[in-house]
Formats: sequence, structure tokens, C-alpha cells
Amino acid sequence: MRAVELPGEIEKTRTICPYCGVGCSVDLLTKEDRIVGIHPAMDGPANEGALCVKGQFAFDFVHHPDRLTTPLIRGEDGELHEASWDEALDRAAEGFRQASEKHGRHSVYGVASGRAPTEAAYLMQKFIRVGFGTNYIDNCSRA
Repeated sequence: MRAVELPGEIEKTRTICPYCGVGCSVDLLTKEDRIVGIHPAMDGPANEGALCVKGQFAFDFVHHPDRLTTPLIRGEDGELHEASWDEALDRAAEGFRQASEKHGRHSVYGVASGRAPTEAAYLMQKFIRVGFGTNYIDNCSRA
């Protein structure tokens, strides 16, 4: 849906682009509860009004129709089935526990998403470093 078709006025919210470690300042453009655009912050100290290709389109995935909105877990039949958040998180935790017990702490490797907020990347590295005692953590934020 195009921004002009949505009710309300466009609002700007200053934030930091999540795609890499440069720290470009951006203004997210929203109408109601939808992100409708992104502009480089003209006074951003790291980017001075410019954005890379990733940064220019750093919002399109948020409202994408293919985005998962319900957790999926693999059943005994090998297929993915909808599950509650508690069930999905319990299954993931059990998988981490089993891998660590069977193969050791270095069998767990974390990859943080460049589409996630900086706070999520911080939590991911804490989870891997503190939870498993390993530094096997990376992210996909490559320019």
C-alpha cells in the first residue's frame, strides 16, 4: 500500500540504521503504525545526509506479506507447524542444551541479523558469550 493511500500525517522518528557498524543517522517516516519511508539524516555525523543502498531500503521487510508472524516448529512428520511462543522457545532452548552437552560449548555459533535493532545484536552476543562461554558470534551486516 502506498503512503498516500494511508490515513494520517507522515511523522519522522530519528534512529540509527541497523545494517552495519557505521552508525548512519536516519529518519523513519511513518503513517499510523506503518513505516512508509526512510530518509538520511542531513545532520548525521557518520553519514552527513547520505545512505548506502541497504540503508535506503532498510524498512521494506517490516511489513512484507511473506514475513512470519507465528512461530513454526518442525513436527515428527518433518513438516513445519504453527506453535505458541512458549512452545517454540522451549524447543529452541532444548536444542541448544542438547548441542552444548553432546558436542561442547563451541558447537554453538550465533549469527545476528542486520535487520534487527542494535539492542538485539547486543543480546545475541551476550547469549552466546555468557550463555555458552564462547566467542563464536558474528552478524550479517556487511556493506
